[in-house]
Amino acid sequence: MKNLIIALIALIAISTPTTASSNFTESVKSNNVIDLTNIQEKIINAFMSSFADQSNSKITSIIDDLSSSYENNKNSLFLYWKGYALYYNSIYYLKNSDRTNSKVALTNGIKVLESIKNKNSEDYTLLSMLKSFSCQLLEFPEVVQASKDATTYIEQAVELDKNNLRAYYVLANNDYYTPESYGGGKSIEKYALKAISLPAQKISNPYLPSWGKQESYELLTNYYIKQNNLEKAKKYVELGLIEFPNSHILKSNKSKLSL
Repeated sequence: MKNLIIALIALIAISTPTTASSNFTESVKSNNVIDLTNIQEKIINAFMSSFADQSNSKITSIIDDLSSSYENNKNSLFLYWKGYALYYNSIYYLKNSDRTNSKVALTNGIKVLESIKNKNSEDYTLLSMLKSFSCQLLEFPEVVQASKDATTYIEQAVELDKNNLRAYYVLANNDYYTPESYGGGKSIEKYALKAISLPAQKISNPYLPSWGKQESYELLTNYYIKQNNLEKAKKYVELGLIEFPNSHILKSNKSKLSL
């Protein structure tokens, strides 16, 4: 999990198909809601700057804006991005050794995503990722239920969309961080390779998620290095850097492989 956090620092159509409609486009440009254009990038940038600023005020401001926007608009896309932002806020707290607030932020994110009605593949994917991440903050027996929930949610995500890149990334990631004694580590390669074979978005849309492909390359190369499969590690480091030349993890793995 530490590798995941480092990867995150170095650096899902949501509930209804109408979120990309002209009506929604107009609503996000109005004064009573946050502009969701490139919202994923805005959240990541706020998260990254929190470490230099030694403050998470930028990301909490986005979370507040997403909350008020949902109250004004009632479009579940605001809830999706709120859950995503709360996930990164949880990581911020954890990196600052504040497990209490990390758990609070993550629990809130899970509740927000669980409140979405008629969840689609993207909603279930993000929910599974948060549930899986929460396992490091829980004690027995809560951790057992969280792990089961993560599995259930990602199975629902794939059932709803068998070509969702992010679903396969989360499957690979969940497997990577599941101890071998509990059946983990058997399908990382299969799911990560499936993820990188798929487009980040079926149709380009600045309001919708595009994360997952870079993370899949990073996870896959970490796995190959861990397995001492250096030829495959080199191959996918090189391929990954073509698409994501600024990836800290891929550049670090390149150095490890003396490429």
